[in-house]
Amino acid sequence: MPAPADPLDRSSESPSRRDKRALILEAAIHVFARNGYHGSRIADIASEAGIAYGLVYHYFKNKEEILSSIFEERWGAFLDTLEHIASQPASARAKLDQVATVILGGHHVRPEWVKVLVLEIQRSSRFARPDQIRAVGRLFQIVARILREGQEKGELRMDIDPDVACYSFIGALEIIITGVVLNVIQPDSASLDPTEPSSGEERRDGAYYEKVGRTVVDIFLNGVARSGGTG
Repeated sequence: MPAPADPLDRSSESPSRRDKRALILEAAIHVFARNGYHGSRIADIASEAGIAYGLVYHYFKNKEEILSSIFEERWGAFLDTLEHIASQPASARAKLDQVATVILGGHHVRPEWVKVLVLEIQRSSRFARPDQIRAVGRLFQIVARILREGQEKGELRMDIDPDVACYSFIGALEIIITGVVLNVIQPDSASLDPTEPSSGEERRDGAYYEKVGRTVVDIFLNGVARSGGTG
């Protein structure tokens, strides 16, 4: 019996249909980030995409399906990147550095998508379907696997439960991202090495997120106490 079709597999769609659909989703990210989900209308999305209002309904039933599609497709690509990191023959620290860079760097590269994820998706009761919960759970499973493999290689302590520790690591990164989205935390380019060559604010912000990611990994692995303990 043939395998059931993957609802996220768009390979059978014509290029023009895929392109139009992607255009609508991209426009929706901009609109949701600017107005919030509840403050946005299908007409706003159509206007942002430069298409007729009725054409949006040719691809999506309603605004909620658009938001769900943004999550499923963008989140799936994000998880694929983390799976690739986890599969590499590198140390646990190196993998965690890369994971932190991807998570924190997401706001630098796609700030509107991250804003929608944090403010409109992550905290929404609409995203409670079993498949959506499993999709979020994959993030924690990937990090737990990195930690478990680090234990098996003798790089990490064996008395730590990786299934619990992964929540501490991801939680630290999540609160930083949330703080940046809410403007509670602002990238401080002044804290970077002034001797490094600069090519503008974009480079400095990217370097800031890399620095923060390394700090989170270092605190997670080594704590904040000075060598030898605090007495």
